[in-house]
Amino acid sequence: MPESPSSVRGVLRLLSIVLAWMLAADLAVAEPAGRTDVRILIDISGSMRQNDPDNLRRPALRMLAGLLQPDTRAGVWTFAKWVNNLVPVAEVDAAWKTRIQSLSKKINSPGQFTNIEEVLLKASADWEGAAEGEARHLILLTDGMVDVSKQADENAQSRARIIDEILPRLQSAKVRVHTIALSERADHELMKRLAGETGGWYQQVAQAEELQRAFLRMFETVGTPDALPLEDNRFTVDASISEATVLLFSKADAPPPVLFSPSGEEFTDSDLTAGVAWYRDQGYDLITIASPAKGEWRLRADLDPDNRVMVVTDLRLQVSEVPAHIAADEPVRIEAYLSNKGELVSRPAFLRLLEVRADATTDEGRAPIDLNDRGEADDEAAGDGRFTMRYAEPRPRDSVELLVSVDSPTFMREKRLRLAVHDAAVGEVVDTADGAVLKVRPETAVLQPDLQIEAWQQGADGVRTVLQGQSADDGVWQASLIEADQPAFFKVAGRSRLGNLVTRTGGPLMRPGVPPPAPPQPAAEAEPEPEPTPPVEAPAPVEQQPPAVEPVDEPPPQEAAAEEAGWLMPVLAFAGFNLLLLGGAGAWWFLRRRRAGTDDEFDFDELVGGGGEAKQPAGDAPEEHAA
Repeated sequence: MPESPSSVRGVLRLLSIVLAWMLAADLAVAEPAGRTDVRILIDISGSMRQNDPDNLRRPALRMLAGLLQPDTRAGVWTFAKWVNNLVPVAEVDAAWKTRIQSLSKKINSPGQFTNIEEVLLKASADWEGAAEGEARHLILLTDGMVDVSKQADENAQSRARIIDEILPRLQSAKVRVHTIALSERADHELMKRLAGETGGWYQQVAQAEELQRAFLRMFETVGTPDALPLEDNRFTVDASISEATVLLFSKADAPPPVLFSPSGEEFTDSDLTAGVAWYRDQGYDLITIASPAKGEWRLRADLDPDNRVMVVTDLRLQVSEVPAHIAADEPVRIEAYLSNKGELVSRPAFLRLLEVRADATTDEGRAPIDLNDRGEADDEAAGDGRFTMRYAEPRPRDSVELLVSVDSPTFMREKRLRLAVHDAAVGEVVDTADGAVLKVRPETAVLQPDLQIEAWQQGADGVRTVLQGQSADDGVWQASLIEADQPAFFKVAGRSRLGNLVTRTGGPLMRPGVPPPAPPQPAAEAEPEPEPTPPVEAPAPVEQQPPAVEPVDEPPPQEAAAEEAGWLMPVLAFAGFNLLLLGGAGAWWFLRRRRAGTDDEFDFDELVGGGGEAKQPAGDAPEEHAA
């Protein structure tokens, strides 16, 4: 008999109740609850009139503020010559977000100079020493260089203080600095160094229209929110979700989006009910739904790869801290697990219902990564609820997105992580007034300061000449070439910021305009002269005789039949016994399935390991459905 729709819905509903019961009963070691403290620093110098003429910093800031989740403190500073604490640091709540919407209108481009030193100092003034259980982040948006005076030496001194004094203090306070450079003329080297040496994220933005998506990347890096898959403008809400935030990017001429609830109720930005907040701004819509109804929600909106559905939930996908920067070929171990109200979910019956996977997306496409809880490779113990993967990228990449996903019969979660892959060191030969110089720049985002650098030149005869060099104030190691037109080579060895041993060898490197020498051709080996073939004597004639055939003793027909019956009967008996077993098992399965049909075809006692009957929460009456 075909299953009725009501029985299928009953199975899913009862399965959801059992999963919730299993999570509530799953007692494990609690993971420490972490807080997030975010300081946002926005450049309002006069050059922003050209780089952000429409003040798109305002809607970008409002979007970032709208995405920030509970258990977060945040504040906003603007800076040019002077520094202003536009929005003081406070708990992120509805009132704080309202202040952002109001005060963001004051962001424009009236100032002179670009005092990055002062804004870093003031925004981090209350951060002293490493904080326990708190993640600290600075998000710095600027379009210029360090500019505090019309005197070049004063600007150079300010920049040097940022590197020599402020950066070490931020490192000791465990502050991650995330930088957005909004122009070609920004101090990209400084922005990269601040981000790289604090474990933050650097991003260059070609035009102000990209700011909103850049701020989304920063939010996902800072907040690591739990999200739901959004496929074909559909997403599914489960019972553990207390709030959902939908971010939709839209083109200027696109019609307003429409949101549909599982019951078919329709929402727009102009027709809302209690529990739904809709904020429409330049280029995006931000919809917040309190206590969203369970089931599939639909959208009528532009499809965009950056659209998101982020949730507040007790059932969270947790991922171990992922470094923002790694060296090429450097492996990083990543662990993912589910937690319910801060408790690790490890009940085997629940884990058997999960599909946990990971993918790495680069400019070449998406590739799966093995994420296992089988006790294999880097996974410490099979079946403990902690899924482990080891990721390494063979060549440098500006950005890699790691997507960790969990699917089950009743809920889904996903989390996005980003990292950059670097060459451990880069070398070049340049011409100077004093002659040709080899310069080797170690990548400080991935390497610790204590390094060993060797360099040499090598002639066509294979003889090496060691080069003597030293590091300059900017961290670049350099050595003068002995033979200007001879290729140079280098080797850098040291520890990465993850503690791994990293080596990088480069070369041959030539002066600009000088082609590298052709690789030596292997010497052709002389072919050996063939040895003279001795004369072959004709064999003596041999008489052809038929091959000898040894006699074979064949048993009489009666004995052959008896021997065949001797091995055939046991085989037939064994086959018959197995057929009886299979038939009995099939009959047992058929009867059990028919009997289970009256219990929604799901053995809950077996699922929960005999832990008792799953009970429906009080006050949650079963839904009635027409057959």
